[in-house]
Amino acid sequence: MSKAKVISFINMKGGVGKTTCAVNVATYLARDHGKRVLLVDFDPQTNASLSLMSDKAWEDWQKEHGTMADILEVQWKKRHAEHAKLKDCIIRDVVPEIPNLDLIPSHLSLTFLDLDLAARPGRERIFSRKLDKVLEDYDLILCDCAPNLMTGTQNALYASDWYCIPMQPDFLSSIGLGLLQDRLGYLKKELEFKIRCLGIVFTRVRHWLRYHAETMEKLRADKGLKKLHFFDTFIPENIKLAEAPMEAKPIALHDSSASGAAAFQSLAHEFLARLES
Repeated sequence: MSKAKVISFINMKGGVGKTTCAVNVATYLARDHGKRVLLVDFDPQTNASLSLMSDKAWEDWQKEHGTMADILEVQWKKRHAEHAKLKDCIIRDVVPEIPNLDLIPSHLSLTFLDLDLAARPGRERIFSRKLDKVLEDYDLILCDCAPNLMTGTQNALYASDWYCIPMQPDFLSSIGLGLLQDRLGYLKKELEFKIRCLGIVFTRVRHWLRYHAETMEKLRADKGLKKLHFFDTFIPENIKLAEAPMEAKPIALHDSSASGAAAFQSLAHEFLARLES
């Protein structure tokens, strides 16, 4: 049995729809393509987790089983007699209507990860070592990272084969893209990260704004970015995508007729084709 491909969704700029991408691409890969998918929430804000489960369900799970904070050993001595096993933290079929979509939820205490692991050798490799035991259980593992390149995100990147960059087509995001590429280059060199860019997906696109269309065209034509792949599918600004997490549902269940749903269905297809090529 082949091992899963691991992909991190990253951007150092917040509010670009990164979590929305990770949650909904994972959903459509499981539902429409029959893939065994594990979504891993590395962000202390727990947005990906609460996009798929209720507050009460999350609260019960983190008390009884554990979260990414336990896997990465944040203050683990206070809560567990021994290190948490990654398998025990996985919520199987987190959304019953979407078989084969599993989740490792996050926890606010990941905020303290860098302090807790400051003196820990190889701290960026903890997740990779533990994930190795479940790689054959999945086809794809998607990591939703915090908007930074600190220890949590480094753990996701070190374990990943690919990274995907969701970004808005605006001036500040385009500046941030260059910075992100620079920092990733540093990590690949200094920490021996073996990871490639799967692609850039434009998000929260207001198609009625000429500025957004021009920015997308400009970035795709930029010679300095010619080695990067830009997905053809873009995700429109869509209120339904913002409403879906309030029901702890992916867009496919919240409103399958929404423009955001159609976009993510298309993106998942393109995403998979890119991986398989």
